[in-house]
Amino acid sequence: MFISLITGCRDRRTVPRGSLCSPLIVKTHTPSQQGVRGFAALLVAMSCGAMNDNLLRGALLVAVAVGGTHAWAGELGSGGTGWVTFMLYVPFIVLLGVTGQLADRFPRRTIIIISRVLEVALSGLAVLAFALGNLYLACGTLMLMAAQSALFSPAKYGIVPDLVGDAALSRANGLLSMLTNVMIIAGMAVSGLLLEQGGLWLGLAMVVVATTGLCASLCIPRGAAAQPELKFTWRTFSAHIDNLAAMRGTPAMIATISWCWFYAIGSLMIAIIPNYTNVLSLSQAQAGMMLAAPGVGIAVGGLAAGFGSGDRIRGRLVPLGGALMTVGLILLALVPPTQLMLWILLGLTGVAAGLFVIPILSLLQHLPAAGFRARCIGTANFCTYLAMSVSALTYAMLADQVGSDPSLWFLACGLLMGGMSLYTFVKREVLRTAGLHAAAGSVASRD
Repeated sequence: MFISLITGCRDRRTVPRGSLCSPLIVKTHTPSQQGVRGFAALLVAMSCGAMNDNLLRGALLVAVAVGGTHAWAGELGSGGTGWVTFMLYVPFIVLLGVTGQLADRFPRRTIIIISRVLEVALSGLAVLAFALGNLYLACGTLMLMAAQSALFSPAKYGIVPDLVGDAALSRANGLLSMLTNVMIIAGMAVSGLLLEQGGLWLGLAMVVVATTGLCASLCIPRGAAAQPELKFTWRTFSAHIDNLAAMRGTPAMIATISWCWFYAIGSLMIAIIPNYTNVLSLSQAQAGMMLAAPGVGIAVGGLAAGFGSGDRIRGRLVPLGGALMTVGLILLALVPPTQLMLWILLGLTGVAAGLFVIPILSLLQHLPAAGFRARCIGTANFCTYLAMSVSALTYAMLADQVGSDPSLWFLACGLLMGGMSLYTFVKREVLRTAGLHAAAGSVASRD
């Protein structure tokens, strides 16, 4: 059944690449059963990674906001959730320039397996951090987990078209979004429950999940490196500048800007939500469940966007999703909060987010040439984590000055998302044509 979901598409036409590439020919294909089974293994590995990241992040967000079993509430100040979020993003900013190159130069399967091995080891470190009740060791573990995720990220997104083909990208990303967000939901929700039982149980759960992801990664089929002759450089920031120069003036730049703005607002939301623990007197478990609510919506919205798009990438869903997100965020600011109302509004905002983000992700995989794909995605993610860090730092620093009232901050999120909705509406025709078959592989590096 899984194979039929992905392979339900026709062979695609042979089309010329765009102006930034040499005049090569692109031929898309229906994915093989081996490739789709490899994609299923990738989904398991990705889902396990998402769950572990959010088990640890969710536990720290709740612990610094609520305290409880681990009496860490207030140790990082009023904007503690912002500092935790910022610590998660710093390794991505520093490392994505390197890891994007690695995922183009070496086989992506190899990179994925190495990252899963590192995750198992770091989960063991999380066990030690919680056993000792040491906040700073737990925060250091979070940063190291983010570092291995920065290694994993360009390879995991870059390998998807290799496994399923270009025509199935929307469906593949719909499944990816659904399953990943289910694991995010599980991680956020279970983190509070496990924290109430003692942080040691949370660390042990992370070890089990990481081991499962490692086993799944071994089932991904072997493949050659996309560009083994790529000249490696440690000058990561200049590498990002070169990649952005190649994307400038193409729909890939519009997708990157939209991607950054969306996740900056999402990062701010994750920092805001735990503060409802004070407004509504939530327990650790209830706070974890509240963090999971947007993920439920994104899973539903992402699946609808992916499978509703068929064998196309429907760029016009982006401004629609952005407009609906704007409405949801404004309502979160204006409607008196109750647990039920927050769950509904956060969930519906998440559905809109899924409609917005799936076409953007698909475009970032669809537009770059194969040998430039991981670097392009790495640079887009670098810009995204930079934007998320700015939003997290802004919250961490301003919360002490203007307060951490969720209504005020959700109003700011709504206004920011309204600006992005207008931008993508203006660019709607560019986004539509970028998703057509002829745009595949139209952006290449200028090496």
